[in-house]
Amino acid sequence: NEYKSYLRMSSTSYPPSSPKDPGTPHRYRSDDFLYVESSSRLDCDDRYLSQNRRLLMCLTMCLAVFSTNLVSSMCAPFYPRSAANHGIDSDVTGSILGVYYATTVLASPFMAIAMAKIGQATLLQMGLILVGVSSLVFGTIDYLENSVAYAVISFILRGLQGLGCAATDTAVFAIASSRFNKNLGKVNSYLNSCIGISFMLGPPLGGLIYAWSNFTIPFVTSAMLCFVSGVLVNLAFRDLRESQLSKKEGVVSPKVLLTKSLHLLSKLRFSWIAVTAMFGTACTSYLDPTLEPYLAESGYNNTAIVGVFYLVRDVAFTIGTPPIGTLLDSYKFNPNLVLVVGAIIAGAGYIVLGVVGIFLKVFMTARICVALILIGVGQAPVFSATLSAMYEEASVLGLKQDEEFCAILAAVQNFAFYSGLWAGSVISGAVTYYNGFPLSTSVFGVSVIGISLLHLLIQVCIPKKITYSSIEDLEYECHY
Repeated sequence: NEYKSYLRMSSTSYPPSSPKDPGTPHRYRSDDFLYVESSSRLDCDDRYLSQNRRLLMCLTMCLAVFSTNLVSSMCAPFYPRSAANHGIDSDVTGSILGVYYATTVLASPFMAIAMAKIGQATLLQMGLILVGVSSLVFGTIDYLENSVAYAVISFILRGLQGLGCAATDTAVFAIASSRFNKNLGKVNSYLNSCIGISFMLGPPLGGLIYAWSNFTIPFVTSAMLCFVSGVLVNLAFRDLRESQLSKKEGVVSPKVLLTKSLHLLSKLRFSWIAVTAMFGTACTSYLDPTLEPYLAESGYNNTAIVGVFYLVRDVAFTIGTPPIGTLLDSYKFNPNLVLVVGAIIAGAGYIVLGVVGIFLKVFMTARICVALILIGVGQAPVFSATLSAMYEEASVLGLKQDEEFCAILAAVQNFAFYSGLWAGSVISGAVTYYNGFPLSTSVFGVSVIGISLLHLLIQVCIPKKITYSSIEDLEYECHY
């Protein structure tokens, strides 16, 4: 009888807008997450959130991912020159810059365990502090005279920055999936837009500050931004932080988290989402070691022009990301389909850059711009729809949607993203060395499209089996 009464409830009759007003029904508006209560089922004190509180939470998360990713990209214009002045070879410099992504890949799975022990907000704050402190210290290494000490300390500090980025990104996306799960696509698109803006503004901003000052000031600027974000975290998530620290039952053993993670990854429908996301994000970094030499061979010797080409891609990604959130939340597009379409568009951009370049030698500037726009536009659905696709798929596999559930999803997503970013640049250099730029990019584009089509085939052929982990899950589903 209770289940029947749940089913008879109106679809627009939701819990009261505040605990103090139990008689006021609330209409859910998926197109405006600032004016509705959180739909999270977690046992926390901030389930009912005001407009200003939700706005502060969203802005804080956006500033957090912006500041940490700004640290990784700001030093690109001037650090190689400083390393060369200290006698560091270019291959060692590339390893120092690349250890950031390698550390993030290795650390992301362990961040779910750390989050279960100390809470989402605490992990976010610790990640920001770690990135800020390591950036401050990084700004002083230019005063070192010993080249070996310069290389070793740079390597360690970049690794610490990657560790802090892993903590920050995992915590941010876990908070998004737990506190904004009814608007996950839109919030996720905002977060990824800020990441795109940080990569777009980081190199020119770092070069400009370096030209006006010295080696230290760009790192001090980015560190101060991380510290400001940490203060905002303490204001926006103060109740959540206190409630999580006071919950003794919130501590989960690593064995439990490992069991849940393996349960998810053993399902082909879920694990292939991570594979598609990995290939899709590899499209972002695949061109980093190879595009500039290819353009130099084609007559584009001015590095400013090369920077403009990269800017075209980043602008296309930043502009294309927010509409994806609207499609996922307001128009209820299938996130798996959005993910597949985005990866196919990005793969098509690489085919235009490669195969078309073999047969079409004219209109090279227009062809490169079109290819980079396709890659940037394709990246927007890949980054914005992956977490929504994982959340939707994992929600029907019988796992309770608690904080550990959201931590696992965020960790798996970050592992897939940074694995793709790291592998893209590593594979690109090796493949291009043996096969040339046009052929290697074409093969890579075809591979991305093939993985995406296989993803679509798996989603169609393997049925989705809905299971419930408890009576509470079934009651919640009937109620909403």
